[in-house]
Amino acid sequence: MREQKIQIKNKEGENLIGIEVFPEEEKTKYPTVIMVHGFAYYKEEDGIFVEAGKRLAEIGIASYRFDFSGCGESEGDYSKTTLSKLRDDLASILEYVKSAPTTDIERIGILAQSFGTTTTIALSPKVKSIILMGSFMNGEEILKRHFGKSYNPNGISVLNHSDGRITKIEPEFWKDFKNHSMPHLLKEMNCSLLLIHGSNDDIVPISSMEEIYKNANQPKEKIIVEGADHSMIPKREEVYKIVVEWFTKTLKNSSK
Repeated sequence: MREQKIQIKNKEGENLIGIEVFPEEEKTKYPTVIMVHGFAYYKEEDGIFVEAGKRLAEIGIASYRFDFSGCGESEGDYSKTTLSKLRDDLASILEYVKSAPTTDIERIGILAQSFGTTTTIALSPKVKSIILMGSFMNGEEILKRHFGKSYNPNGISVLNHSDGRITKIEPEFWKDFKNHSMPHLLKEMNCSLLLIHGSNDDIVPISSMEEIYKNANQPKEKIIVEGADHSMIPKREEVYKIVVEWFTKTLKNSSK
């Protein structure tokens, strides 16, 4: 496995920092997976994306993971983020990956976690294969519940994370949800789709994933991982195997 840090500019001129990961075997082009992290989080996604990148490299698939603007190492103010801003960041990342000489543009996939799944649906990307983990498209409802008493649609909403971080969000974040017709955007996605959800997810109910499944186009599959929480703990090993098998089938071994 070979990896290096990269940076690209989003539509607002902010630097987005990412990691590109390539298989050890050098080839002209690789099937490639973009990893999309969740709300106010990092490109590592608590280690899930780091390990998934290693596993994919072992089977000949390259990957990219990025910090959204205002997160991790990337520039920007996350308090001013919106779903539209995140969608545009992802569009810039996808454009960069598609333009990379090492990318097989007919074999691009996306692996998204939590609010990263909402961002992915908002973009409705033209790719070959997508995995959505802990997925939801009712973003305002889920995040309002997550903020609890600190939800303030007319002022500053404050979220205290379990690791001590504090995320502040301005009112435009909540207002922007009305600019996205999520079921319509989901219908515009035409790719192989896999939904993975933990049976013990206490942040996003299984019903939110089921709503996506009901509205998504074929081909589609869903897997409930018994005993896994929203971060797929303690069943990550099982999840990595599912991810590798899915992208082997839909990217590496599929016809273009």
